[in-house]
Order: sequence, then structure tokens, then C-alpha cells
Amino acid sequence: MNVSAWYCLLTLLVLTPQGVPKSYQNYEYEYYYPESSDPPVFTARPQTFTVEVGQSVIIPCDYNNPGPNKLIIKKLPASGGTEKLLSVGSHKVTPDQRISITGSRLAISHTRPRDAGTFLCHFDLEPPVQLRHTLDVQYPPSVRGLVPPEQHVARGTSVTLECEAHGNPEPIIRWSRQGGKLPSGYHTSQGSRLTVENVDRKAEGTYLCTADNGIGDPASAAMTLIIEYPPEITREKAVVRTGEGDNVELVCIVHGRPPPDVVWTHDGTPLPDTMMDTQLHLPTHSHTTVDTSDSHSHSLLAHRHSLSINPVTEKDLGAYVCIAENAHGQKNEIIQMTALPEPPKITSSPNGGESRSYTLTWDSESFYPITDFIIKYRKTHLGVWQTSENMVMAGSWANVSRTVEPKAGIGRQPRSMAYTLTNLDVATDYLAVVRVRNKYGWSAESQRFHFSTKKALAVLQSTSGAQGVVLMTLLLSLVLVLLLLVP
Repeated sequence: MNVSAWYCLLTLLVLTPQGVPKSYQNYEYEYYYPESSDPPVFTARPQTFTVEVGQSVIIPCDYNNPGPNKLIIKKLPASGGTEKLLSVGSHKVTPDQRISITGSRLAISHTRPRDAGTFLCHFDLEPPVQLRHTLDVQYPPSVRGLVPPEQHVARGTSVTLECEAHGNPEPIIRWSRQGGKLPSGYHTSQGSRLTVENVDRKAEGTYLCTADNGIGDPASAAMTLIIEYPPEITREKAVVRTGEGDNVELVCIVHGRPPPDVVWTHDGTPLPDTMMDTQLHLPTHSHTTVDTSDSHSHSLLAHRHSLSINPVTEKDLGAYVCIAENAHGQKNEIIQMTALPEPPKITSSPNGGESRSYTLTWDSESFYPITDFIIKYRKTHLGVWQTSENMVMAGSWANVSRTVEPKAGIGRQPRSMAYTLTNLDVATDYLAVVRVRNKYGWSAESQRFHFSTKKALAVLQSTSGAQGVVLMTLLLSLVLVLLLLVP
């Protein structure tokens, strides 16, 4: 068969593959060229083309000395697939409209990830004449969570969040948390998994799995942890001091998931709902605004449950219990409402200005006027220079009790008082406690307060008992000086 016949058969196979016998539809090509002619030579070099998805690329198959042979361009399978014939000579075989043939070059517009692979420029000779190019199509990452987007987890358990990402180049996965740090204390953690051990309510929030490969924008998947736990109660005041006619609000701040039901009792008797009020409670942080739309913020939120008593009567005094309960448990806290004065807070300076007396001052909050007080004091240890015959020994308390003229007026206010202790020892350390009483009874003791009488005089007194020794020391010093001065 001559060259013209081979060419006609090739054209028939390419242009009308459905109209030829099956034995010719495998695109097996064989060319004849005179033995005296040289085979084709590719002038282009093997290259790797890297483009971002959506860009265009030209695959060059430039050659010299084609003779009667036709250039074939194929796309080889990446793994396990079948090769695709793209063009024979100047004729495009693939139906893909994004591919065009211009001379010996193949152009691909609007590249897609599936366009990546090996392109083979081929002359079907024996041996074959071939040129290989590689196309790498880079594309932005995508990511998806491998766990439910919202999980309810019991406090104390461990939970693992997981996601997977795709992209070219291979994306880097990092975890972060909306509105704060991760439970580990770090802002981010790298890897496809994030494990949180022994979760508590502070671990509640929305976690972001973010994939980034430098192409386009990073992609994120959100997963929310909702931590379920028994109620937790904080009292605004454990003791509320009040009296008849006063207006009082008792408050407990309640955390819990699910939100606990709260009831109040007074001396064991349940109180009606009409006395209660519930509001959302936000933590107070200076220079900080809490965004309640952020799920992480909800782990910091609680409910403020208040009990209003208006006006107070004597029968309202007593123990109030705030009881919170949900599916995980129950919690109680007691708020004591009393008319007794609070323990005094001593306000005087611990360093006395007098050698044998000391003025003790204190404040005590009481709804009713103070009628009496008691001061107990003792030495903390025996001083070196103490010579008083009426010493108060360390460990032995002295008591002073007085009745005072009540000052007019009622209401919660600090009641300031003072008393001067006399016949104290010079330069001596003392310990004192104070209690006060109103018409409802005695307060608890104040915190122990350390004070001392004036100590500067002690140095002078210490020399009076050894005047002879001091005088002798001075005389010896004078003699020594004179001896040094005599030649």
C-alpha cells in the first residue's frame, strides 16, 4: 500500500470512526515512510505546567521533519483509567469545547482539577517518537466536618472533633475557637483532629476547622460543643442584714445545662413564684463586651434568680435556700437574712502613738443602732523591758464591755465607734477582738487585730537600769582616746 492509501485510511478512521469496521476502531496507526527519510524530532522540551483552576494553558508539541506522519496528542490516565485521544494532526477528536488545536499546540481554557495529568505528544512509529508534559492544576481548599455540627457532651468526658480537607497543594488544617483560646490555652492547633479531655463548661463553644493551601481563600467548617453539667450556684451575698420596713433582694447566680429549674424556700417552706424574678446574667469584665450571639459566650452566661421581699417584717428573717435542679443533679445554697449587726471591721492604725494607752476604732454595718460592745485584748508575748506589776500575761484575755447611747436612725449603714484602752505596757504588742450588739443580739467577733503601744520610749528606758555600765563604758572610751593622743 502506498503512502496516499495509508493517509486516506487514517483520515477515514479519524473523521468517521463509526463508519469503519470494528477492527479499525482501535485507533491503531501505522505509517510508512521511505527508508531514506529521517523520523520527526520534537523541538519542545518536557515541561511541568502549574496553573490555578480557571486559568488557561498551552501544551506545546513543536517538532521538525514530520514527513507523512501525523502528530497524535493523548492524555494519559492518572491511575487505572483509560487514555484519552485528544487530537490527530490538526483534527481535534475530544468533544471538550475548552480544548482547541492550533498547529502542534493544544490549548485548554478554564482549567479544571480533572485536567491535571500527563499529556503525550506522539508519532506512532517503530520505535515511537514521544514527548511528555505534565499539567498540575492547583485549586483552593474545601473542608468538611466528620462529626455532627453540634454535639451535647456530659461534663467530665472527652470528645474528639475531626474534619477532612481537599485541595491542591495539600491544605494545612488548623483548629481555632470562636471568641477565645482553645481549652489547651493556645490560640490554634494543627492537624485533622482536636481532642478535648475532661470537658467542663468552659470548653463549651464553636470550634473552627480551617484548611489553607495558599490558593484562594481558606475554607472552614464549624463544630459546636454544648457541655451538659449539674447546676452551679453563686450567691451575691451569703448574709443580708436588714430590718422591719426594709426592701430586700436575695440573689443567686445559676449555671447549668440544660438550664436548671430554680425554687426558693424560707425555713423549709416553698415560696410563691410571684416573689421571684429570672434574668439573663452576663459576667462583668472591664473593657469587655460579651457577644451573646457567639455560642462560646453562652458558656459564660448564667441566669440571675432573685427573690424580692418588700417590706421586710420580723417573720421574714431566717434562712432562705436557692434550689437549682436539672437532669444532671441538684444544688442548694443558703442565704441568711438577719437583723444582727455584722462583725466589726477595725479601722485604727496598728502602731499606737501613746506609750500606755491605745485608741481602738471600728465600723459595723447594722440596720438598727448599736447598743453595746465588748473588747477582748491580751498581750501577744512578754516584752523585754516590761516592769509593770499589773501585767496582762500572754494568753490571758482582758475584757472591756460598755453600753452606748444608741444613735437615732435605722437602715443599713456603717456604725463607727471608738474606745481607748488604758494602763497598757510600754512598747508592747497586743491582740484584740470586738463584738457589738443591737436590739436583736450580738454580732460575731471581728477578725483578730494586732496593735502595739508606742515603742520609741523603750530604748531610753532600757538604758536607765544600767546607768553604771553605760558611764563606765564612756569613761573607758575617753581614757583610750587620751592615750592615743599622748606622744
